[in-house]
Amino acid sequence: MAKLLEMTAIDKSFFGVRILRKVDFDLESGEVHALLGANGAGKSTLIKILSGAYTLDAGRILVGGETVDMSRHSPESALALGVATIYQNFHLIPHLTVAENICLSDFSTGGKRWVNWGAMRKKAGKALAAIGLDIDPGKKVRDLRVSQQQMLEIAIALNANARIIIMDEPTAAISQRETENLFDLIRGIRARGVGIIYISHRLEEIRRIADRVTVLRDGMNVGTLAVDDNLSLGAVVEMIAGREVKTGRRARTTTLGDEFGRVEELRVPGYGDPVALSVRAGEILGITGLVGAGKSEFARALFGADRALSGGVYVEGRRVDVSTPSSAIAGGLGYLPEDRDASGLCMGLSLKDNISLTALAKSRSPTFSVRRDAQLSGRFRKDLAIKSVNANQQVRYLSGGNKQKVIFAKWLAAECRLLVLDEPTIGIDVGAREDIYRLIEDFVGRGRAVLLISSDFDEVLALTDRLLVMSRGRITAELDPDKTDKPEIMSYCLGVNDRSVRHAAV
Repeated sequence: MAKLLEMTAIDKSFFGVRILRKVDFDLESGEVHALLGANGAGKSTLIKILSGAYTLDAGRILVGGETVDMSRHSPESALALGVATIYQNFHLIPHLTVAENICLSDFSTGGKRWVNWGAMRKKAGKALAAIGLDIDPGKKVRDLRVSQQQMLEIAIALNANARIIIMDEPTAAISQRETENLFDLIRGIRARGVGIIYISHRLEEIRRIADRVTVLRDGMNVGTLAVDDNLSLGAVVEMIAGREVKTGRRARTTTLGDEFGRVEELRVPGYGDPVALSVRAGEILGITGLVGAGKSEFARALFGADRALSGGVYVEGRRVDVSTPSSAIAGGLGYLPEDRDASGLCMGLSLKDNISLTALAKSRSPTFSVRRDAQLSGRFRKDLAIKSVNANQQVRYLSGGNKQKVIFAKWLAAECRLLVLDEPTIGIDVGAREDIYRLIEDFVGRGRAVLLISSDFDEVLALTDRLLVMSRGRITAELDPDKTDKPEIMSYCLGVNDRSVRHAAV
């Protein structure tokens, strides 16, 4: 019996740099085949070749036993073959309705020249019912939760009669409960004979949902393994990184100093209770909670990206004006947002220009030094091991881990003192995550402080000196990472326990 998909000896280069080197990959009907690898390993390039976004330099692709004409392959021909891709950054049209997004390829839903709105809603309703998604087909996509948009992408793929669905980081922005719903849906799709290529950096998910796993490293296939009780995730990590990577609680040698930063009764729009906390010099203070707990909203208000209703922020004893991001930067604050592409970087600018932006914002000089700009970017590109063609490469072409390093570099260039990190390792691989952890530890090792906001319990348990749990905009617990565990953290996230902390003191 022919495999659902066979990709053989795939080669691809960009600007003389070889990205894929004779990569083999296959997929069976009704199989979930996980595709893993570090950022820059070639995963995205491989799936973009399959989905028709990129051409290949050499190799062959068969779908259902039939050879694909790669000279004419395109996103349209990929859909015709039954290949649908659900990217990490959704490809929905926010100002259109759910029904309009589902029926985008055939607005008439009947071959007519006019739009049959009733037929469209009916067709959309059937597509939503097929995956158990209870939302109004007439609702605007921009009004949906992230998890609902994720499910809508799947409904669109199934409505297009996809037999191969590529899922790129499908759980990156949804809660644990929503992840369970997604897994149930994937199992149902698999039972219909649909093959799923599943890309994720969350290795604990692989054992639960995948049948096989293939690892890419430096553009090459370094192994395909069956997912069973004998699969060692530690071995998979080493295959991805090409080296041993630390796991568990990290040893900290930094001595904590006196109070370094303080937040007094900061009231965030949309949440009732004010938040107060303090952080010591050399401390990594963690804030965790589920999606929708108010963590990101708190971070945005703290940095002036959103206007706080009340409260005060102090860094090294001085009150900081957080009415705007510019004034927050001037007061020594730095901020890595949850959505690095939309809010953390200027995607059309170079690595060099992105690093220089915050330094320019703090500078009082009316002149711009091209030489200083080049020296600054060159130093941080070397010190932070940012992988790029050169300093003039646009950041849109960097991997997720290297984008995060550019954001770190711009705050180091601005000489910020208190760094607020919102989900700093979301969507990046284990090797890049280790690099980010070292940057954080080095930052606080110089006597500064970090507020680490993360919904990854393993991350906050491994990295933080002290941990605050947030639920519905309130701090519901202050925990010692050495004396707690994930079930206890979850109980405070869900409100099963609640020993609300009005002021999280040093």
